[in-house]
Amino acid sequence: MRPEVTYFNEISKSYRAEYDRETPEGYSFRVRRKKVLDMVEGGTAVIDIASGPGIMIPGLLKKGCRVTCADAAPEMIARARDEYGIIPDVTAVVGDAYALPFLDKQFDIALAMGLIEYLEDEHSFLRETARVLKDRGELIITFPNYASPWRALNRFFLVFVKFIRKLLGKQKRNLITHREYALKRATSLLETNGFKVETVLYYNFKIIPYPLDAWLPRLTVIQSKLFEPLDCTPLRFIGTGLIIKAKKKS
Repeated sequence: MRPEVTYFNEISKSYRAEYDRETPEGYSFRVRRKKVLDMVEGGTAVIDIASGPGIMIPGLLKKGCRVTCADAAPEMIARARDEYGIIPDVTAVVGDAYALPFLDKQFDIALAMGLIEYLEDEHSFLRETARVLKDRGELIITFPNYASPWRALNRFFLVFVKFIRKLLGKQKRNLITHREYALKRATSLLETNGFKVETVLYYNFKIIPYPLDAWLPRLTVIQSKLFEPLDCTPLRFIGTGLIIKAKKKS
């Protein structure tokens, strides 16, 4: 397995549990899920790429969608099958984002939440996603927002921590890729790989910096909820993540 697949395979249980916790990360997961679901047209064939434990299944079924979950981590798919069992209109398979086990032009909508930032080859993933989408099909994809003040503070904090660790001779090697995206870069990446951007929405308006957000989880969640309406204002860049809905070019 690639490093990122091994990582998510190992944390499948805690990842699923986070959706139900009153933590900053749990809130971020839930608000992302809600906003992505609001973008999905009902009655469509949807593939959720890197679906994790199937957290989109209930919401998609309520919209009358036919759901296919694909994840390269076997434990994530096993957890989805355990939680939702055998349900009509739902398929869950182990499948790599670089080589999806599906026919060309099979789906109306593709979801990719919390995925692209971990992939070494963004272009191969996007081309593969375009392949399984029908003509004029839609991709709804999330990106960590580089312009977020919270992320900027995090970057500064991490540089400081790395400096201290280096002084102490305790450098830690991170094998997992994790990128952040400026809106211009994200849209350019989609446009050059067969998609036309239609809608951009931001989410998770957290400003309490790390590690205070971890020490004060309830306060951080309350603050994030209060600021969430900023997603339709000039201050939307404060959101720690962005969601883009893009149509496959004909």
